[in-house]
Amino acid sequence: MENRSMPICFTKEQYKKLEEYGKKHGMLNLSQVVEKILNEA
Repeated sequence: MENRSMPICFTKEQYKKLEEYGKKHGMLNLSQVVEKILNEA
């Protein structure tokens, strides 16, 4: 896995949606969700 260092910002609504997605897919934190989404893109 490559290291990423670019900060990203989300609105409260976006953050909540990402947290819900992570919970449904057994992810422990938001960075795992972001990595999964970036790898699929």
